[in-house]
Order: sequence, then structure tokens, then C-alpha cells
Amino acid sequence: MRNYKLKRPILTEKKGVTAVLTAILIVMLLGFAALAVDIGFGMVTKNELQNIADAAALAATRQLGTIYQGMTYEEQLAYVVGSEDETQIKNAAINVAGQNKAGGVESIVIRVEDIHIGTWSPWSETNSQPNAVRVIARRDGLVNGEITTFFAKIFGVYSRDVTAQATAAMTGQSTSDPGELELPVGLSRYFFDTKSCGDHVAFSPSNSPESCAGWTSWNYGSNDAILRKILEENPGYVSPETLANDSIFNFIGGQLSNPTFDALLALFQIKGYDIDIHGNPILDADGNPVSDAGAAGVPLCQNNSLTDCSVPCDLTDPTWPTRRLKYPNGTPRNLHEWPTTIVVYENEGGDADCTNPNQAKPIVGFARINVDDVCNAPDKIIRGVVECSYVEPTDNRGGGGPYGVLGPIPGLVE
Repeated sequence: MRNYKLKRPILTEKKGVTAVLTAILIVMLLGFAALAVDIGFGMVTKNELQNIADAAALAATRQLGTIYQGMTYEEQLAYVVGSEDETQIKNAAINVAGQNKAGGVESIVIRVEDIHIGTWSPWSETNSQPNAVRVIARRDGLVNGEITTFFAKIFGVYSRDVTAQATAAMTGQSTSDPGELELPVGLSRYFFDTKSCGDHVAFSPSNSPESCAGWTSWNYGSNDAILRKILEENPGYVSPETLANDSIFNFIGGQLSNPTFDALLALFQIKGYDIDIHGNPILDADGNPVSDAGAAGVPLCQNNSLTDCSVPCDLTDPTWPTRRLKYPNGTPRNLHEWPTTIVVYENEGGDADCTNPNQAKPIVGFARINVDDVCNAPDKIIRGVVECSYVEPTDNRGGGGPYGVLGPIPGLVE
């Protein structure tokens, strides 16, 4: 006869082991549930806060750009955020955040202390010439409350902090409207590899040691007559809309014809303003810079021993004080400046240098220059200072990039 009594204790032990294993598995399943539900909810809340921080940073930086839009380039270079502007910038971020929710909390609040104004690349918090805004959105003990957990309460975790941070910066100019480009010249991108902001550049003559640029007829081929009509500001003739990294302009090499160069010189007279020997604009009775101070009866060079105030075409020429240069309309030339924007082109095919361009070139950005020397035939000289100090050379956020013109439309950089 077989004996079955020896097997029964083993079965009893297995039941006990199964119960223990089941209990362990239940705890593990609860742990996985806590992991899946609570961490998932935290990630969703984090994403919602990130979207809020992104939108708030963009709104605040757009407000900063709007403030800059109302200034001249010179005013931008000296701008320091005051209390009123700071309030407007921070309120833009706060208002956008208040229209959004995160983790079930309606109308997220952004603390004023979590909105930082500064410059980007690298980040530096400052109210002097800022171009970026950083925003922190929170669900924690400081504001909006911590997010509550579900299954993690079993393990004594009842809440957790969630935060998100975003930085938006004003990008470089990436477009120009029809008629915005007034001067038919372009600057080589290579200039920024070899020279410094504040350096002079010669657009003519093209073989000058200072030259790193050339004449462009935009996209009108080599039509000198159309160029002249644009420079004369004839109705219906304007420079074309320009898109960085998309537009291709024709560079003509050589020189403009005498009549077209005279039209450029006349435009220089109209668009710019006279300056004194200290470089300060000559102002009229209302405090506005005048384009022809001499004709307005304002004496120039009062502290200068020179017999006349005509601008030199060549400072190395010892006879220049006696030369009486004139505009095409016969007005004597005085010291003069014309701040304007020009295109930056890319040299392709390995010719990354300052040679005179004489073929189609892609446009990669825009540069701000201050033209301070234009002399008509036979000299045909045009020189200017490249004013690119406002956008750091290491900044490659697109559009105008390092070329010295700041656009008001922001982009997320962090």
C-alpha cells in the first residue's frame, strides 16, 4: 500500500509561499501603478508648465522688441530698462500664463521674481541693452501649489514640486520689406571673420584695402536706369523684399554710372544729417537733425581753424581743406552721416574673402552701417562704419545673426 501522508505538508507549504508571493506582487503592482500614474501625471504637468513658460518668455520678449521698435538705432545702443518698461515686459509674461492651466490648476501664476531680463549667449541678467527674457513656471510651495500624488501616498509621498524654465531672445533681422533697403551695396560675410564692429568698410573703390563689399543691383539684373530711378525715389521703383538665406542678388562689380552715382549722393544728402567736428548731429530750432545745416544758416566748424567745412574724400590729401565738394544740386558738402541697413552676402565656392563680387550671391543677413563719406566723380568713394555691436558675433540664431541688426520677433533659445 502506498503512503500519501508525506506529500500533504509540502502542499501546505506551497500555499503559504503563494500567499507571500501574491502579497509581494500586489505591492510591486501598486508600486508600478504609482510609477506609471504619478510620474506620468508629473510629466504631463511638466509639459504644460513648459508650454506656459515658453509662451510667457516669448510674450515678454516680444514686448521688449516692441519697445525697441520705437527707438532709433542709436537709442537702442544706449537703452536701459526703466521701471515702467520692466513692468510692461513682466506683465506680458504674467498675462499669458494666467490664461493657461497646468496639472488641473486654472490660471497659472508667474511670480515677478521668476521673470528675468537679460542678454543671451551666454545668458546674463541685466537691464542694459537686454535682448532676452527668462521665465520660470512653478507648481510648488512658492506658487500654484505642489501637485498631489495618487498611488504614491501608499509610500508616504503626498506631493511633489514641478517647475519649467524657458528663455526667449530677440533674433537677428531676417527680412526687409520692399523699399526698406536704400543703398545698393552689400557687405561680405567674410568681413565678420577678419574685422571688428566699428571698423570702416569701403564699398567703393572696390580695390581699396578697406573694401570687403560690392555694388548690387538687387534682383534687377544690371539695369542702371532702374537703379537710378530707385535712388531718385521715383514712384513705383523700390528695392525688392529680401529674405535672408533665400534671396539671391546680382552683384555687378565695377562702378555705377556718373548719373546714378549722383543720384546716390543726393540720397545721402537727404537721408543723412550734418554733424559738427565732434561727431554730433547739427540740430534745428526744434531739436531735430538737419540734412543741410549750412543752408539752414547753422555755422559749422566753429572751433576749427580750417577755412571751410567741406568733407574730405581723402584725409591723407594735404590739399583737401581747400577742396569745395558739392552735392549734385550745388550745395557745398559738410561733414555728414547716413545710418542705414544693407544686405550681407555669402561668398561661395571657396572664395571666402573680400574680393569685389561680380556675380549672383546668396543673401544671408543684414548689417547696420553709418555711411560717413560719399564723394562723386571722379572719386566715386563711399565709406561707412559697420555698427554691429548690438548683436554678439557668437550669436547664430538666424536672420541677421551676427551682422548687427536686431529684429523684434523673438525665438526660443532655451
